[in-house]
Amino acid sequence: MRKKIFVTSFIAASLSAAMVVPSFAGWIQDGNGWLYQYDNGTTAGQGWFTDPDTGLVYHLAPGGYMMSDTEVEGYKLASDGHRLEKTDEQLAREARAAERKASKPTPNKAKMAIDAAVAEAKTRTYAASTLRAHYQAEMKVFMDKYFLEMSGELYKDIKERRAKVIEEAKAAAEAASLASEDGSETGDMSIDYSNMYPTDTYSGNDNEAVKYSIFRNEDKQDIISASYSKIVKQDSEKYVPYTFELAYNRGIAPSEEDRDIFDQGYQKMLVACLGETKGNEVYELALAGTLEDGHADTTDTGNSFVVMNKNGVLTIRVTCSEKVEEEPAEGQEAEGDAESTTADTQETAQEPEEAASTTSSVITSGQGKKDGDQADTQETQENQNGAQEEQAETDGQAGEAAEETTAE
Repeated sequence: MRKKIFVTSFIAASLSAAMVVPSFAGWIQDGNGWLYQYDNGTTAGQGWFTDPDTGLVYHLAPGGYMMSDTEVEGYKLASDGHRLEKTDEQLAREARAAERKASKPTPNKAKMAIDAAVAEAKTRTYAASTLRAHYQAEMKVFMDKYFLEMSGELYKDIKERRAKVIEEAKAAAEAASLASEDGSETGDMSIDYSNMYPTDTYSGNDNEAVKYSIFRNEDKQDIISASYSKIVKQDSEKYVPYTFELAYNRGIAPSEEDRDIFDQGYQKMLVACLGETKGNEVYELALAGTLEDGHADTTDTGNSFVVMNKNGVLTIRVTCSEKVEEEPAEGQEAEGDAESTTADTQETAQEPEEAASTTSSVITSGQGKKDGDQADTQETQENQNGAQEEQAETDGQAGEAAEETTAE
């Protein structure tokens, strides 16, 4: 009986020992590729994985299989699967590329930037932007404000003005009738409203241009006007190179009282489009009659402007100086951040109805998708060149690392 019990115990112990299979952590290979197995027999899952023995980083595909000879999230994976760390040059290139991408306008970012410019303009007395669309949005704020102020002053006593015109016409007709006793003609009761102002509107917007003006009723001749074209495509027939235009025909103001109102509005508009310093300077020259035709200068914020003084109409045209980031030359890496450059576009003095020609070495808002595509192509070429240089430097290191870390 003892013998049987001993035999049975021996068999049970043998079976228990056979069921305990030693397991060691490390890389294992099956028919699909390499897996990393832990001591408990499970394998690492998908994603970035750091080998606890070597400290090398790998990327595992779905199912836990090692990936190699590819690129994941901007990192290159060697032939043995381990991640090749980025060089300082590569990191610098990626930072510049990210900055360029972030600075590229998108409809949402452009709208947010314009809204921010408008909000800022409401706290100032002048437009500070150097970008065409932003500057125009700022000027719209001042046009709304100052033209409304002028019209309010001019129209506050419109009934009295009309009554006065009618009384003057009656008096003139009566005087002429009395004079007819001496053989002169009978007086005319016609009423001339040419010195009156429009009572219905002082602005216009045709979705391509915005114009605000105060004009005389009969001849529709502008006394003061401000306008800009919203078209930015240079190949458009209606495109104009200047960003904003302010015109003042001071001599046709009907009275000194009205002229004072226009002068005050004109000064505020000059400050709005040229800045505090330059706007007031131009205003003094304008009232002194010494602002010459063809005079060219820059605004307080660096935009350019030109003066046209023809037939009593003083016209100021402002052209924005677009600021763009300077790209590094092809095949070269710029040291540090690229500096922003500004080019002031000067217009040739012309008649107000003629389109001024401009020459600029910078990208303006009129330039389209073609320029952006060229910039993207240059950026892609730069990244490719950098990747080739980095690959050449790391190929040798990858081979050595493969011999040391390839799983057994």
